[in-house]
Amino acid sequence: MGAKAIVPATVRSDKHKDSKKSKSKKAKSRPAQLLIDSRADIADSLMTPIVEATISAQDTSIYRAIELKLVSGGLLTNDPIVFSNDSSLFYLAKDNAVAVYNVQNGEMVQNFSALRDSEGLDRAAIKSIVADSQSQHGVYTFSADHKARLWNADSGEQLGSWDLEASPTFVAADPLNPARFFCALRRRRQRNGQIVYRYTVCRIELNADGTVQRKDLFKANSLLGLAVRSDGQWIAAFSKFRVHVVQIRADERVVRHAWGMTERVSAVAFHPTEPVLAVGDWRGRIVFWFCVDELEEDSEDREIVRRTHHWHAHRVNAIAFAGNGLMLSGGEEGVLVMWQLLTETRDYLPRLGSDITGIAVSPDQMSYAITLRDNTVRIVSSVDRSLVSLLQGLKFAERGVALTQGLKLAENHGIEQMRRARALDADPFTTGLVVHPVTHALVLNGEPGRLQVFSPLSDRHLSSIEVAAYTRVSGTSATNVSRPHVDLVQYSSDGAWMATVDSRRADASQGLMNVTSSYLKFWRRDPGDQTYKLASRIDNPHTGGVSSIAFQPVLRKGRESLICVSAGNDRTFRVWELQHTASSDMWSCRSSAQYRGLQPTSAAFSADGSTLAVAFGGAVTLWDASTCAAPVGVLVASASTPELKGVSFIGASSYLAAWSDERLDVWNMLTGSVWWTLAMPIQDVFVHPRAELLAIAAYQIPESSTASVMVLSPASPNPLMALHHPGGVEAVALIPSAKSGKSGRSHPDTEQGQPKPDPLDSNLLVALTPSGLLSVYGAESDTPSFTSTDFKKAPGSNTLGQPMESSAFASIFGSQPEQQQQPEKVELLANAQVRSAMRLVRTAVQSSYVNAPYHVLPPVPSLFNQFATAQLVPVATTDEAPVPDTDKMDIDSDTEMIDDQADLKEQATDPWSNAEFLASMRRGFST
Repeated sequence: MGAKAIVPATVRSDKHKDSKKSKSKKAKSRPAQLLIDSRADIADSLMTPIVEATISAQDTSIYRAIELKLVSGGLLTNDPIVFSNDSSLFYLAKDNAVAVYNVQNGEMVQNFSALRDSEGLDRAAIKSIVADSQSQHGVYTFSADHKARLWNADSGEQLGSWDLEASPTFVAADPLNPARFFCALRRRRQRNGQIVYRYTVCRIELNADGTVQRKDLFKANSLLGLAVRSDGQWIAAFSKFRVHVVQIRADERVVRHAWGMTERVSAVAFHPTEPVLAVGDWRGRIVFWFCVDELEEDSEDREIVRRTHHWHAHRVNAIAFAGNGLMLSGGEEGVLVMWQLLTETRDYLPRLGSDITGIAVSPDQMSYAITLRDNTVRIVSSVDRSLVSLLQGLKFAERGVALTQGLKLAENHGIEQMRRARALDADPFTTGLVVHPVTHALVLNGEPGRLQVFSPLSDRHLSSIEVAAYTRVSGTSATNVSRPHVDLVQYSSDGAWMATVDSRRADASQGLMNVTSSYLKFWRRDPGDQTYKLASRIDNPHTGGVSSIAFQPVLRKGRESLICVSAGNDRTFRVWELQHTASSDMWSCRSSAQYRGLQPTSAAFSADGSTLAVAFGGAVTLWDASTCAAPVGVLVASASTPELKGVSFIGASSYLAAWSDERLDVWNMLTGSVWWTLAMPIQDVFVHPRAELLAIAAYQIPESSTASVMVLSPASPNPLMALHHPGGVEAVALIPSAKSGKSGRSHPDTEQGQPKPDPLDSNLLVALTPSGLLSVYGAESDTPSFTSTDFKKAPGSNTLGQPMESSAFASIFGSQPEQQQQPEKVELLANAQVRSAMRLVRTAVQSSYVNAPYHVLPPVPSLFNQFATAQLVPVATTDEAPVPDTDKMDIDSDTEMIDDQADLKEQATDPWSNAEFLASMRRGFST
């Protein structure tokens, strides 16, 4: 993407204080400062003179080349799954990719998508999947880019491609011809200044030479589904209140019939052997239409023999027939109903956990595939109804797709869109992405009243936590079900405790407004089964709901005292303390506090747990965590600062981040001033609990299809990583990578003078899209990226590596010499110790040691080793000493002595070794 991926930033810079612009602003304002007197008027504290600085390509030396590691999550249940011809595999469409799973264990065995050689990843969503009847593991895909493709599911190889000239919405195979398909093509048109869609139901034949033969059957303004009978001569399609039945006779003549319905139609399916059409509606009825094959000429609303089967209390979402005439149906009740049509009896598979959205029968008739609205796929044995395999996806995906496809839902479903919009308003995404401190899995909103634990690296749903129970299925007369919503979740730093806030509203259509009751719950982790069990519940801890919760960090294992802070909509924050009793542990309110009648929006503890920061309006108040009696200081960036929505200390550093919808301020707690400010529309901010990193996601630009995502260090507003993510970003998080170890922590080395490991090498960036996909980004490699042209782009990735010569470090000590492409040099660069030395040089550049004020720098002796090692000239192999180049910085790429202890051990017999030289110089320098 280049430097255009970076948004303009507003940066505080001391070296510009003498500029004319700074002087003009200084006469009108006072510097931002730490107000020790808590009674000081907020309006008297104005912003520090600042300099508008657009981050350009010449100031990008600290960027890291990043790549897209993997994509997980996504919607699994948009359409019924498709079995392979041998019934050993099943296929799912995940956005623009096809995922292939094993039926017996639910493990993914293949994943492939369409690629364009020059344009990268083709992001056209797959609309339908059809198994190729001529091969066991062949599969056709029909995409929104008007393409039909044939794939080998074993190898992921594309075998053919055809242009349909329109977007296919519903596709069904012709049972008699493997190259023929019945599909509904949608075209977009403008009529009277409005965009309208027109559907054409047709039969297409995909020829081996890449051409397409098409026969139009009929046209309609709206279509919601399509079904084909086993003989391939009858096709049924339906819209809101209309059912179309089309017959293709032997002479290719088309006969069409249409019926208007009094109830809204939700599903249709043909009996496999009899001339019977099953029609499901919104009242829960399944109506059998008999003698369909006796229709001779085109007709409208012709009388037909019908019979009604009624068990479902709500809409019938799916109907399917097995080979033995068994009918399967499912809906909102979460119960699979199996109808024995000959004996007129029913059998049930209840408690599936969510609404049934689709049913598929395997070709060998041994398995049923049930897709649920909570993004779950269940493979059930048709013999004993036992569970064969279970595939659970990200629960957020169904909510995201419903929002992104709102226009389509409104067009196709009318009042259903209103009902689902109310349900989404009642169950919004409020927890954000929370990283579990022990497992490093993502914790976020799941089903109503539940939390889901999801691993983005393994693309697995790990568990579900029921925070609040409720009745899932309402009666036939009920219109709205009062569902609980999990507003917040937080964990203690050791993962032993979890705090949640759930709430209820009298009317689900009111969303988060008018909260009637809220509950603060504390959960203790059971060491035995590693599950969280409820320990304390506080009813209505704050009037009107809770806006934020935060745990005090646990500094030592086995600590008995622990506190948690909650900020509420009653203009107070409360401190909850863990009390130990003989029988159990309980939490009680220790104290509460207010500040000028303002509304607290967020709270956070410092890394040592001694200071509590609470955001009130546009100010950040600082409190002594041991007493919380009165604020010990107030941080105000400007009198016009908008209301803050988040505050957090950044790792164990001396920096604090506070952000609103429009800007982010990073404060230096040592000086009590704004260190830098980033002005941008902020969607989400994630602050790493241990490493000195924070990730920012910006709102999607209206005229663009991408959103900006950045990873920054608190020392500088220049991003360490930056990219434009396609499709927008809902939330971001930083998780430990697999190579960072079990704990995922970045501990400093025990040896003095050794820097901390680069946090970008041990952490991955996770971006959640509105459609429910989790994109995982990471640093390209362990070595620094010198030029952006050396990085081979991965799909969806961005290269922001720039030459290191543009850094302040290079401007002082000289530019880096060019690397000679010699065989021995290439072999040397592969040495792990030399790569470690290169990381030291990169760390010195990226840590802003040169640009940072002297009073926040580490002690000089701790920096001397790595600095002097980088400046040492390699020992010449000839008698003639090498002549150093004074114009360029010398890098000892041949030196393998990185660790002081290793140097002393390996060169104990050499009186003039580098190790002793460094040690002696360090002793002389420190004195």
